[in-house]
Amino acid sequence: MRPQRIMGGGASTQTGPSGSNNRNRNQTSDLTEQVYQLISRCLYSLPLPQGAGSQAVNDALVERVTKYFTKVEFEDAEILKRGEPAKGIFVVIEGLVEVVSDEDKHIVLASVSEGDFFGEVSTLFNVPSSATVRTPGRTILVALKAEDARKLLPPTQTNLLDWYIQRKYFDTNAAVDKIKLSRKKALAALKQVPMLQGWSEDSLKSLIMSLETDIIILYPSRAAILFKDDPSEEVFILVKGKVDVLDGKARLATLQAGKSPICLGEEGLMTSGSRKVTVRAQTPCQVMVIKRWNFHRTSNEFIDDAGRAWEETQDLWKRQIAQRDRNLYNKFGAFLQIEILIKKFRQSSLFSDCPVGLIYLVAMASTGEEHATGKAILTEDEFEAKMLFLILRGSAHMISDDGTVDSFQKGDAFWSLPWYPRKAWVRAKEQTIIVKYSESSVRAALGEYPDAKLNIPQRSAHEGTANNGRASNNGSRRASRPQSRPQQSRPRSRPHRGSEAGTS
Repeated sequence: MRPQRIMGGGASTQTGPSGSNNRNRNQTSDLTEQVYQLISRCLYSLPLPQGAGSQAVNDALVERVTKYFTKVEFEDAEILKRGEPAKGIFVVIEGLVEVVSDEDKHIVLASVSEGDFFGEVSTLFNVPSSATVRTPGRTILVALKAEDARKLLPPTQTNLLDWYIQRKYFDTNAAVDKIKLSRKKALAALKQVPMLQGWSEDSLKSLIMSLETDIIILYPSRAAILFKDDPSEEVFILVKGKVDVLDGKARLATLQAGKSPICLGEEGLMTSGSRKVTVRAQTPCQVMVIKRWNFHRTSNEFIDDAGRAWEETQDLWKRQIAQRDRNLYNKFGAFLQIEILIKKFRQSSLFSDCPVGLIYLVAMASTGEEHATGKAILTEDEFEAKMLFLILRGSAHMISDDGTVDSFQKGDAFWSLPWYPRKAWVRAKEQTIIVKYSESSVRAALGEYPDAKLNIPQRSAHEGTANNGRASNNGSRRASRPQSRPQQSRPRSRPHRGSEAGTS
């Protein structure tokens, strides 16, 4: 399928208990804890003031408003027609909602999946529904009627354009300036791309203006965004959506652009090599396509910021390539793509709260290794030198003269902890692939993002030595309701490489 150059179809959609196939199971039911948490997350995510008092979103308001949500079920129904009045705010509990083009109902412009919400635009900003919405199958929602939302919720303090940018919506209702919206969405995305850190806002705006095609292109589900073995003359910035990274028929990873975009094809562009993977859209995807000449033109125009930062990124890639085991990367190069490594680092507990720019620096300072069963992943000397690793495949255990100290599974990121023995080594329990890096490289990255924090495990007085030292994928239990919206750190500007607006 070809990418669609359609400037419309955001998830700013509204639904209501209409449609011939609606089962009309609109019911005030006891909400489960999981549904309550989804509603709470929705309310804290709306463009509303937060804090104490009745005119702000807080735990007391969430508890009160949740009682007005009712459950609605649809099956193969057209829930909303573009231009209709607001119906309310909806949270998808089970199934999928699709936003479709008014010109061609077969073109899906966006999808809203479990846990996400829609309908807030027309409800809070008093504009008509901005798109036609349907359910491709059975879908269960919880809904807050528009009249209840306007009565119970404080007024928004955000303008419509800023909300569209924050949510990465298209405007299908001519409610805002589409060109201005597209440029601002693109600028917000590029500010968060690690390879462009250090580019000034003026240079990023110039880069956007140099694009020959539409600034943001819509790729429909199952459309190929880039192909394995093709020449690498551009990068693809995934602004919104979910993609599969494929090596032949094997799926290496699924990547989703949340609050931060994902840069696809960076290694090929920076090394002038051919593509090692195919990337295919799993959902409708908003993508920016930026060619090599766009980068060169802008970096030559803005020598003092973009030009210097571009040289730094190229040097970073030269160092990364120079330290690689060529045989290993010939064998597993697709699996070790930088975008996949960033995801693996972010999935580990140790780095889960770190901004993507910091993780990018750590990933670029790492190198892949393969270890056979029983072989040392870290020698005693490397252990003392505070070398670190992240397990991509396989497992390992730490051994000292007194026996096994700790064990590590796929996805675990190792960190040297105070209660570990001074001398130990780490050995592969099976065929294992890791990326190895140094604690000093992490410290250097933390120096550029001083507000970032690692999730270093804390030893409990009631815990033993084994298995409490690794930083793994196992997250802590969620607090019971009510639960406030989490705070996000805001890193300062990186020296010579700009700043990052947030993480996903």
